[in-house]
Amino acid sequence: MSDGSQVAPFFGALPLPAGTDVVHLPGRTGLGLDRTGRPRELGQGRFGVAAILPIGYLRMSLPAYIDDLGAPPLRPRAYAAVGADTNGQLVVSAFALDAEAAAVDGRSAPDLAARITTTQRDQPSSRVLRQLARCAKDYRCRAAANAFLGRHDCALPVAAPRNERPPEVLVLHDDADASPTEPAAFRPTPEELADAASRHLEGGGTIVAFGRACEGEPLLAVRVVEEAIVAIRERTRLGTIHLETNGSSPVALRRLCDAGLDSVAVRVVSAREETYEAIHRPEGFRFADVRASIAHAIAGKVSVALRVLALPGLTDRTRELDALVRLAGDLPAGGSLVLCDLAADPQRALRIAPSGEAAVGMRRMLDRLRTDAAHLRIVALPRPFVRL
Repeated sequence: MSDGSQVAPFFGALPLPAGTDVVHLPGRTGLGLDRTGRPRELGQGRFGVAAILPIGYLRMSLPAYIDDLGAPPLRPRAYAAVGADTNGQLVVSAFALDAEAAAVDGRSAPDLAARITTTQRDQPSSRVLRQLARCAKDYRCRAAANAFLGRHDCALPVAAPRNERPPEVLVLHDDADASPTEPAAFRPTPEELADAASRHLEGGGTIVAFGRACEGEPLLAVRVVEEAIVAIRERTRLGTIHLETNGSSPVALRRLCDAGLDSVAVRVVSAREETYEAIHRPEGFRFADVRASIAHAIAGKVSVALRVLALPGLTDRTRELDALVRLAGDLPAGGSLVLCDLAADPQRALRIAPSGEAAVGMRRMLDRLRTDAAHLRIVALPRPFVRL
C-alpha cells in the first residue's frame, strides 16, 4: 500500500465489504515489497488494482503503483489499497465508520425498476420525478433511487451552476454518489420541488436534500431553493430539509435558514486556506466566506455538519489536521464531522498540494479527531436530525 508519500507494508486489513468494487488501474504497474522491504515492480502485466468502498467505510491507504505521467489520468474515484490474506481472500485497507450505512443504498433494490414504472404512471406530469428516474436508472444514483423506494434521503435537483473548477484529476463529491456527464435537463419550479418533496416525506422518506451528488452549488439558486423550502413546509411538517453546499455565500445560506432549512453539510477538502484554494479553485468566493457560512448556520440554529473529503497523504498531514481540528471546534456540540473518501487520481491529486511534510497516517488522524473533536459525531455519511 501507499500512505501518499511512500510504499509500505499493507495495514488495516478488513474483509472486503459487500458492495465493494475491485478495479484495475489502466497503464499503472503494481508495486510490492521485496524481502528486504524495498519497493519493487510486480512484473510486466501485473497492473495496479484498487478497491472502491461502499458507503460507511473510510480508506486507510492508497494502492501502490508506478504512475506513467505519459498516460491519461485515472478516472477520479476513491481508490483504496486492496490485497489478499493468507487464505487468498480479498481484503481492503479501510476502517468501518458506519458499517450499517450500506443498508441505506437502494440502487440495487430488486424492485426499483418496477417502483419507477409505477411512480411515473401515477405521476406522469412530474418533471422532477422524471429527472430522478433517469438519475436512478442511467447513473445509479442512490439519492435519486430513494425517491421511488420511499425511504431515507431523496435528492431534489435544481440545476444550479457551479462555482468551483477543481483540477481534472479529482471531483468534489464523494464516490458513493453518481457522477452524470450532463446537468439536469430542466430548471424546476419551487412548486414542482415541493410536490416531489412532500410526496417523499409523507410516503415514508425522512430527508429531502438540495445539492446532492452531481448538482452544482444550490446557494447560486437561492431564490428557487428558498421558495421551495417555504412551499414544502406549507404542505408538510414531516422530515428534514437538508442542504449540501460549499458554503460560498453566507448571505444566501442565512436566507435558507430563515426560510426553514433544518440541516446543512458544508463540504471541504481542506480547512487550510492555501490548500483549499489550490484544490477547490473557487470562483467568486474565498475560504473566509465558507467560515462565515458555517457561523451563519450555527447562529440560525440548524443542525450543522462538516463534510470532509479525505485523501491519505493529504488530510492526515499535521498542518492539515491542525486546521481541521480548529474548524471542527467551531461547530456546536451535537454537530457532525462527516468523513468521505475524495474521488481522485490519487498520485496526481497529491502533487497539486505539494508539501515536504510527512503524514501521520489515517488511523492516527482518526484517533486525534476523536479526542480533539469529541463534541462531534464522526460518521461516514450525514445523519441530519429528523423533525418529529
